[in-house]
Amino acid sequence: MSPRIALKIEYLGKKFCGSQSQNGVRTVQTDLENALTTYLRSKPTKVIFAGRTDTGVHAKGQVVHFDYLDEEIETFRDDIGNLDLFKLCQGLNGILKEDVSIIAAQGVDDTFHARFSAYERTYVYKILNRRQRSALYSDTHYFVPQALDWQKMAHVVQYLVGNHDFLAFKSTNSDTVTSICQVNETKLLNLGEGELEFWISANHFVYNMVRIIVGTIVEIGLNKRSSTSLAEALTKLKRDAAGPTAPAWGLCLHSIQYPKQFELFEKELFGE
Repeated sequence: MSPRIALKIEYLGKKFCGSQSQNGVRTVQTDLENALTTYLRSKPTKVIFAGRTDTGVHAKGQVVHFDYLDEEIETFRDDIGNLDLFKLCQGLNGILKEDVSIIAAQGVDDTFHARFSAYERTYVYKILNRRQRSALYSDTHYFVPQALDWQKMAHVVQYLVGNHDFLAFKSTNSDTVTSICQVNETKLLNLGEGELEFWISANHFVYNMVRIIVGTIVEIGLNKRSSTSLAEALTKLKRDAAGPTAPAWGLCLHSIQYPKQFELFEKELFGE
């Protein structure tokens, strides 16, 4: 097997048509693969993503991996011949546009897989609840100008924790991946000045699940739905039992958890 490297990346989703490659449009995968191919001076380099993000969705802790050949690593060796992964990050960031950045890199063995080795993913959805729009948060927060009962919203999201069928929170045009998800934690935070954050961690997510959950709890917070409607949607298993799909730009893939054996990015800031 070829040596393997994992990368932690962040990006603003506004100008991307999602993370996965598509013909004729800009995606995170296309940008990253082109940067790697240029930097390594190699044949086209394929990257594997931990999870897909849709058009407009952001990421703070997306993880990818790629394999390389020994002759391709001369571009990021240090003076004594060791791999200089800081140099790799710096070189790729010099090629990539400003809305995507490599945060950390780590050598891993071939048992690591960015997607299949992950056991938990955490998303955060950001809401701005005040009367007037924001010049700073327009690309990262869902603006709701009507007053929300955030305490009611914070209470109902607790019903999501556990092993449930999220068929009602799955877009009808999605694939056939199982809609059974183990949700490990949910919380709605009030940061003050109208800033709300909905956090959710699970073993996997179905298509548009978080955005549909947010659309549902926002309607509960606006008193357009009863407090029981979120729990009822989990039992009815029909898309029309849940609320609308909230906008993509409020959603961010925050982090991905891997087994301790990989010690992934534990020294990503200023470690040796």
